Amino acid sequence: MGATKVVRRLGDQGMKLVMLVVIIAVTGIGLGLALGYPISRITFEESDAIRLDQARLAGQVDPVLALTAPTDLPLGWAPGDPATAAFGLLGTEFCGEEVELPTALSAEQAAVFTNEADGSLLISQAVRVDQWQSAKEYVEAVETAVGECDEFFRNGVDGTRAKVEITDGMGDPPITDHVARTFVATDGSNVQVWSMMAIGDVITSTLYAGPAGPQQSLMSDLESRILIRTAPASFALGGVGSDATTTTITGDTTQTSIIEGGAADETPGAGEGDGATTTVP
Repeated sequence: MGATKVVRRLGDQGMKLVMLVVIIAVTGIGLGLALGYPISRITFEESDAIRLDQARLAGQVDPVLALTAPTDLPLGWAPGDPATAAFGLLGTEFCGEEVELPTALSAEQAAVFTNEADGSLLISQAVRVDQWQSAKEYVEAVETAVGECDEFFRNGVDGTRAKVEITDGMGDPPITDHVARTFVATDGSNVQVWSMMAIGDVITSTLYAGPAGPQQSLMSDLESRILIRTAPASFALGGVGSDATTTTITGDTTQTSIIEGGAADETPGAGEGDGATTTVP
């Protein structure tokens, strides 16, 4: 009788073990299907961005040609006050994070333009740095900094605070070593659209600021013209920059400091800014 109970108990335990193995197996398969299904449905967005041969371009790009030229702009734009270049992008903070500019091997070139029709402003900057890897890493560091916040609060010269929302830049990136964003003040006072590119060992940036955003194609058109001049093998028709324009525009060689929106004295999220910023129209 006792032997019968032992056999029956062993049989029950064996059955439980089999059931446990089945449950584990089924759960594992179920989990695999649950994970595998959405992964198999992921579609990666195709990009037309060109990967430049940065090593080949190193030392070959004139920073002056990496600036927006007067002939790049549509009618209505005219040269502005060169002193305004101090509020450009290079060497500033992004979302409260300092992104140190690499060692410069040239003066920071700058060009400023204004549109009297609506009071908008455009600041173009370019500088050659110590190596093409440094230019590429700087753009990546800026991308990382702005990627970590979607809004910030900006202090005005009159002591007021305005919330600024961060969205993607306008248009598709023309090259892979590129970062762009749009800053929109929620009180409707200002819109800033900017982009930055690494071309060989040159870093170039373009900042638009105005009461409203620029026309849809403005930023991409300016980037294309710069790339045609500086990387004609990849962008100019037939591989020759036949429409490249050589324009010498000298700029203040002083390190740029603060821009309103995405620059120093701004903090991500709902935090207080560290100080007042200069208002850019």
